[in-house]
Amino acid sequence: MPKPQILTYVDAGASDWTACLMRTIGHQLRAGAYEIRAVMASEIRHDTTLFDDAVMFVMPGGADLPYCALLNGAPNARIRQFVEHGGVYLGICAGAYYACRELAFHAGTRGAICGPRELRLVDAVAVGSLPELTGGKLYDGTPRTTAAVELRTTDKLTEVPLSLYTHYHGGCRFDFADTPGPGTEILAVYADIAGTPPAIVSAQVGEGRALLTGVHLEISERECKDALRGHSDMSEYLHVCDRLAQTGDARLAVFRRLLAQGGLELG
Repeated sequence: MPKPQILTYVDAGASDWTACLMRTIGHQLRAGAYEIRAVMASEIRHDTTLFDDAVMFVMPGGADLPYCALLNGAPNARIRQFVEHGGVYLGICAGAYYACRELAFHAGTRGAICGPRELRLVDAVAVGSLPELTGGKLYDGTPRTTAAVELRTTDKLTEVPLSLYTHYHGGCRFDFADTPGPGTEILAVYADIAGTPPAIVSAQVGEGRALLTGVHLEISERECKDALRGHSDMSEYLHVCDRLAQTGDARLAVFRRLLAQGGLELG
């Protein structure tokens, strides 16, 4: 009997952090219980058996526009059908933007990326980046727009610390206009932004669920330092890694709880 599969998109747009994400997920699971499988857009489009043994589809951080270019149409329809029939979608950073009803990235600037999104698993506008968290700087893909930001968990995310620092690099907040719709819950908020907007949300989609996070819970202090190696100004950003180290256990506890909410068996 085949193992349940966790499918992770690794095609155009997926960031270099995707391998870290897959590794960190794997380390949290019951040994031997799942197969973590990397998938390309062509497989999502053409492999009719791809989702047969899947329990979760992971859309990593990276860039939303390449996701749209490769997945709009039939691939998105297949992802949505998988979720509606009981599967779980885990969206990290760009993967969270991608799953919202609408995206507003750097709205009002020359490089703005705004508009509706086809997958539309969560009825929210994904708004980013968040210069309030990065000293007023808009995301530019470099270490200068990374931060270790404080999250506060809500009572919808049980048995976890109330506060933690986690890695932020260009992610979104979730704008529900008034309040989240039925079946949608706010699991954590940005503590350092006025109004404490949602940072992690969970939404029922048919018989399945979408879990979206604007931050990178998978990135530890060690991985933060590894990413900075080779940068001439590495020492200028080590404070981000040091801050992550202060609540490393809490960060991992929240990530594990998120995976458990997705129905995965933890080790």
